[in-house]
Amino acid sequence: MAGFGFGTTSGVITTLGMIVGLYSSSAERLAIIGGIFTVSVADAMSDALGEHISEESKSHPSAQDVRNITIATFVSKLLIGLSFVIPFVLFSVSHAVTISVLYSALVLILMSLRIAKKTNQNRYEVITEHLLVGFAVVIITFFLGKWVETAFGNKSL
Repeated sequence: MAGFGFGTTSGVITTLGMIVGLYSSSAERLAIIGGIFTVSVADAMSDALGEHISEESKSHPSAQDVRNITIATFVSKLLIGLSFVIPFVLFSVSHAVTISVLYSALVLILMSLRIAKKTNQNRYEVITEHLLVGFAVVIITFFLGKWVETAFGNKSL
């Protein structure tokens, strides 16, 4: 669960933040799709290496555990990230952003339910906590994108 849970959650939050930030600053389909591919590959590799090093630094890690967590993190983050391309291919940019936000919420809810069940926590508290983080990412990256548009838009560099 460690690599899969981390990769899935990180993939959703990172990709959604990038989508909302790019959308609020430019709203160009090509920029958003390019961003999704770029962040999916680069961040999946980065997080997989981070998890790999984290596991290796533990006392007496098994090679199999290190390998499994590294692969699970990479694959889950890559696939979750790349799945965000689908709405941008099928729908208008504004609809694709809305679908991405809803898709992210669904993934976070499903991950939260899995965690709550495994740890015997209150599922509503776990879901609320995780959705609040997702909501914060949307709000912060939206306004960050607007700031970038204002600060750097329509200027010769």
